[in-house]
Amino acid sequence: MRKKIFLAALFLIVAGLQTAWGQGFRVYKSDGTVAQFSMRTDSIVFYDGIGTDVDFGPFTPVNQCIAGTWYKSKTETLTFGEDGTTDYIADATYEFMPYQGSLVIFNASGAPVQVLRVARLTSEMLLLATGSSPADFTIYTRTQPKVLVARITLNKTLIRLEPDETMRLTATVEPADADNPDVTWTSSDETVAEVNSSGRVTANALGTCVITCAATDGSGVTAKCKVNVAIDNSGTIFGRDYVDLGLPSGTLWATCNVGASKPEEYGDYFAWGETTTKSTYDWSTYKHCNGSSTTFTKYCTQSIYSYNGISDNKRELDSEDDVATANWGSSWQMPSEDQFNELINSEYTTAEWTEVNSVNGRMITSKLNGNSIFLPAAGYTNKEPYLVGKGGYYWSRSLYSYLPLDAYKLDYSSGGISVGSSTRSLGLTVRPVRRK
Repeated sequence: MRKKIFLAALFLIVAGLQTAWGQGFRVYKSDGTVAQFSMRTDSIVFYDGIGTDVDFGPFTPVNQCIAGTWYKSKTETLTFGEDGTTDYIADATYEFMPYQGSLVIFNASGAPVQVLRVARLTSEMLLLATGSSPADFTIYTRTQPKVLVARITLNKTLIRLEPDETMRLTATVEPADADNPDVTWTSSDETVAEVNSSGRVTANALGTCVITCAATDGSGVTAKCKVNVAIDNSGTIFGRDYVDLGLPSGTLWATCNVGASKPEEYGDYFAWGETTTKSTYDWSTYKHCNGSSTTFTKYCTQSIYSYNGISDNKRELDSEDDVATANWGSSWQMPSEDQFNELINSEYTTAEWTEVNSVNGRMITSKLNGNSIFLPAAGYTNKEPYLVGKGGYYWSRSLYSYLPLDAYKLDYSSGGISVGSSTRSLGLTVRPVRRK
């Protein structure tokens, strides 16, 4: 009878051990209390009345629960053998002590060289803590983990097509060893442009749309390309020397800044009402004053700012002081405040912060005919450039209504676009318009 009771108690203990293997390795006796024990690589030793230093073993699952190959990534693994060997270090062995939550690594000479804390252990996951911070935790799995797509890069993020024209987009998927590198292509508006399964875009009608390339592996990674469909016979990517945006005023906008030969080039910087560049842009060098902001000699609406106390009440630049006219000829002039307001009116255009040939700026696209102009974020200057690549500041030809120290300008960054004013002695860029 005593032998049967002992065997029954042992049965409950082992059953409790198996049940609680993932619960902190507790063993419960038949009365519900926790048995006090230690675990060795091949046995269990109980200390609380079941027996005095009685070893139950061999208990090979103590090591077998971690034996095998664990995957950190697709190529990084850690292997523990049931015979106590491991590839953690060359010719190393290990001892797993679950009652301490530790893996002890021994070198080829049998000396312990490292203790790895087992933070969690299940049939499919081994979580090792090699330090105290979250960055010092390493997760291993029984099965080789999937390598998901992390990034998709398109060969173009902005294209311009004429109706019926086609262009091929290509996608580069990273990492190169992603398990499923397949992608899908979709268009936000197929009436404007459609895209096939290989990334070939076909323009259908005037307007704008967005082509999206998406991973199919569940990672949710996408890449986008904006498509502008417009009539353009000039042979350059952004039209003739000017672009018709179909605006109500009929204003025709130049494709590049004064001093630039391409839409994405910054061009030159000018003080308001000056037609040449210089090294320093402040009141001491400003053409239309006598060395200070209270000595204006031209374009003054309040006598307290005038050198001779007389205001000329000029609110718009004369042709001789218009840098667009002076540099590009009588067919061109600087835009007015009203023309800037029309340009960024959301009823007529969109103004997207984007890149052209790695240059930040705003792409102004007409909702009326799909044509676009690109305004690079050239910043501004006084003695050196500021906010280059982060903001764009373009002079108008209009004096500020409330204070002759300022003139109206177009002002934008990645956060928005608006018409404001700046001190007219500063150096800003200029985007001309055609004279009507």
